Amino acid sequence: MSSPSQPEVDPPRPRARPLRIALGLALLLAALIVVITRWSVTSDITSFLAQDVEDPRLAKIASRLAESELTRTVILSVEAPRADIATAGARALAEKLAPHPEVAWLRAGIEDGQGEAIHALYFPRRFQFLADSEQTRARALSDAGLGEAARELRRQLALPTSTLIKPIASEDPLLLFPAQLRRLEDARGGDLDLLDGQFISADGRHALIFLASKHSAFATAHYAPLQEAIDAAFAEVNAAHGQQLKLEQSGIGRFNLVAASSQQADAQRISIIGTVGLVILFLVMFRRPRYVLLALTPLVFGVVTAAAVVLLVYGRLHGLTLAFGATLIGVCIDYVVHLFNHHMLEPDPRGPIGTARRLSPGLWLGAITTIAGFGGLAWTSFPGLREMAVFAGVGVLAAVLATRYWLPALMPMRPRPGRVQAACAAALGRLLTRLHRRRGWLALLPTVAAALCVIGISRIEWVDDLSVLNKLDPELLAEDERVRERVARMDAGHFIISIGDDEEVALAVNDRVYARLERLQRDGELAAFQSLHTFLWSGALQRENLDAVALDLQLMVRLDRAFAANGFRPGAFAKLEGALAELRASPPAPLRFEDLLASPLGPLVRPFRVELPATAEHPAQVGVITFVRGVAPGVDLPAVLSDIPGAYFFDQRATMRAAYGRYRQRTVELVGAGLALVGLLVLARYRRLGLALAAFLPAVLAAVTTLAALALAGTAIHILHVVSLLLVLSMGVDYGVFLAESRAGAGVRELAATTLSVALACASTALAFGLLAMSKYPALHAIGVSVGLGVLLSLVLAPTGLLLVSRELPEDDARARDPEEP
Repeated sequence: MSSPSQPEVDPPRPRARPLRIALGLALLLAALIVVITRWSVTSDITSFLAQDVEDPRLAKIASRLAESELTRTVILSVEAPRADIATAGARALAEKLAPHPEVAWLRAGIEDGQGEAIHALYFPRRFQFLADSEQTRARALSDAGLGEAARELRRQLALPTSTLIKPIASEDPLLLFPAQLRRLEDARGGDLDLLDGQFISADGRHALIFLASKHSAFATAHYAPLQEAIDAAFAEVNAAHGQQLKLEQSGIGRFNLVAASSQQADAQRISIIGTVGLVILFLVMFRRPRYVLLALTPLVFGVVTAAAVVLLVYGRLHGLTLAFGATLIGVCIDYVVHLFNHHMLEPDPRGPIGTARRLSPGLWLGAITTIAGFGGLAWTSFPGLREMAVFAGVGVLAAVLATRYWLPALMPMRPRPGRVQAACAAALGRLLTRLHRRRGWLALLPTVAAALCVIGISRIEWVDDLSVLNKLDPELLAEDERVRERVARMDAGHFIISIGDDEEVALAVNDRVYARLERLQRDGELAAFQSLHTFLWSGALQRENLDAVALDLQLMVRLDRAFAANGFRPGAFAKLEGALAELRASPPAPLRFEDLLASPLGPLVRPFRVELPATAEHPAQVGVITFVRGVAPGVDLPAVLSDIPGAYFFDQRATMRAAYGRYRQRTVELVGAGLALVGLLVLARYRRLGLALAAFLPAVLAAVTTLAALALAGTAIHILHVVSLLLVLSMGVDYGVFLAESRAGAGVRELAATTLSVALACASTALAFGLLAMSKYPALHAIGVSVGLGVLLSLVLAPTGLLLVSRELPEDDARARDPEEP
């Protein structure tokens, strides 16, 4: 071991060094340019939606809904002491927000001309919406049905609202158009009313504004300015109304902003505190600031390169990936510390390049096992986990390349070890020798860990629920629910999807679904539902109604007789006779979804239709959604709909929970298969079963013990705990491989240097993940706790395993690392 008093002198450097430095800087600059020019961060939790449910199309629907206007819609509720103040405030707020570039559309009520637009859509097609079943149609056109219509018209004409009926009665005595208007009124849901054309709640204190953003609610860069504009505009309006107004809001965008802020704050805190801690640790251990800067080189290279690759592949970085990437410090520092310790304590005569070459088998084997561990995640059906896998794999590869080829070119040729470093290495050497002499007692450590595994594994409670990955602000959540109650009470997580190869087929399926649900609601087995059927029927159903009216050549005679029998003047409906003649000569085209989109009803109908992308089993299709609420206990909706081809009930939480469960099982299986492969690689490297097991098994035992300890502590285990175990296994195998490589080296001093490397790497990792464990974000907290505990167990078990399989430690050979020997 080199003397601490030896001066640090750099002899002439090989010519290859400037070339390595220049190449490394060029690659880092290129990656940095990509990151700067393409930087985009999202906190979209749908990135962690599985795509491998029983019917992959349902997962596509769930993902598509997460990007639809359902999530882009914002509801603003303006509260005031009186209705007129609330509507005036809402109207002023709407005027300020409407021109905002991020507002796709905004509706605060029924504006001038909207009534005429709806009349133009439905009144000429009123006969096409006569009835939505053959029985109802036959009843309506029968003599008895015409008599009932006559009596209903008389009743309506006697009401104070008769002024709305009289203008259309001569052309629409069956009141088909008013019936459609009532359906549209019901479609608004909740207790929403109109006051002077403005949407207002039933209590008259809350005026409502609906708007949709142009970009996804998860696109923070676009949504944040819109939220700032909403807050600023309301502040101005409230000041103009004497601070009498109160604004409440519903929409996913605000929750996403809070989550994004929390994730980025966590990432920033982890990076800053972790880096400061690392700097202090390196200054204490290696003594010179130069080594701190050198240590950061591979870390920066790994993180920047990983970010550049993810941005090139996915177009944006997820906030969880960014925070997770900050913890790469804990993985990549292993390689740097390992190189530093060996070059300062056991230097190669050829300098740092020679030391790196000597350590390269262990560096590469450790990196390959880590990349292989994350490689399994790259094949998952979770886009977010795939992104994490790519980031981690690329980051580790870039860091080990920088450590192996770039960092040695920047290191001094003959460094002087720090006093603390040399003292720690010497103390570890003595400790290893003493522990080896008493290694029989060391067997208690893995024995206790194994017993803990047996007890804890049986108590694991798996939670396959996406909600555990997210934490919603309770105050925002309560506010969101209050606003939604004023508008509608449907649960977007429960819906029925009517699928067809085109829109007409999907609408025909939806017609049948509506009839089935209407029966359930009538029987008290379903509280409520919202359907596109309220606005639009299939073209076939519209044509059937039209034909039933047009082909009944005696309809006018029978209608005139029925109405005359109920007190109407014979011949009072001559306009209807002219309308029927025109209908037979030139029937109107069926109402289409595109017609509704182009009308004032567009914002109301958009959420009901989705495009389903093509899969290997199915072509691109159209889905029509029906939202449901309050399914009675014992009612099996999938069974109720089973005889309607193309109709599916989708419980988003239950479906995703099942998908997560299946994915978790497969992940455990893949981890097991990956571990078997890693074990074979380690065995192929050392060709000795005992040494291979010493390098490999401690990491496995540490990971399983971590899982068992969490279960015994009452922690519910979910998918990110499993992902975290990959990190534990990766770093644990690194520790075992480094120690096994040193066991084959020149003696106790090299083994002590490696043990010090493992201890320093563990300390830096525990620091990074310990900070992550303090995150308020459940996903990051789970990763931090799991990895922090796992690496501490790896630090204890990895040297223990090596000492247990070593009958004797090799003697030090002073000449083996003597830099003065020719």
